Amino acid sequence: MQRIASKFTLLFLSLIPSIALAENSAPEDYLANKPLVLEVRYCECLATKADGAPSDLLPSFLRESSLLKVSVSSEDKGFASSGDLSIGYELKPVAGSPGQFQFNYSGSYTTSNGSSAGNGELLLVQGQWVNLFGSRHKNESGSQHSNVEVRLAEPGGS
Repeated sequence: MQRIASKFTLLFLSLIPSIALAENSAPEDYLANKPLVLEVRYCECLATKADGAPSDLLPSFLRESSLLKVSVSSEDKGFASSGDLSIGYELKPVAGSPGQFQFNYSGSYTTSNGSSAGNGELLLVQGQWVNLFGSRHKNESGSQHSNVEVRLAEPGGS
C-alpha cells in the first residue's frame, strides 16, 4: 500500500511543472517556430470602395469582420476553419523578392444568404490585404455583400 502511495506521489510531483507552465502560457507563446501570421478577415459587408484600391479596406469592414489568425512559416501548407469559414492554403516565398509569397488557396464562407467559395493562386505582399472571394446580391433592401480578405503579417503587427 505504501509503495502505491509513493508511486502516486511521484507521479503527482512530476506533473506539477507541466501544470505550472500550462497556466503561464499565452497563445502567442506558440508562434516561436512560425514567424508569420496569416490573417483572414470575413464579413457579410462591403470590404472596399468601388473606386478604391483593393488593399484599402473600409474601416467598417475592419470593425465588423471576423478575424481568423493562423501561425505560418514562410513555406507552409495547412488548413484553418472557424464556424463559417474554411480555408486550405499553401505558401511559398518568391525567389529574389523578399516579403512576397505565392499563395495557393481553396476556401468557402457560409453566410446567412448562402455561401461563396473561391480557389486560386495569387501573390501576397507581406502586410497588404488581398481579396480572396466574395459575393454581391441585389434585393428589395439594396445590395448585400460578403467578402473574404487575407494578408500575411508579422506576429503582433497591424
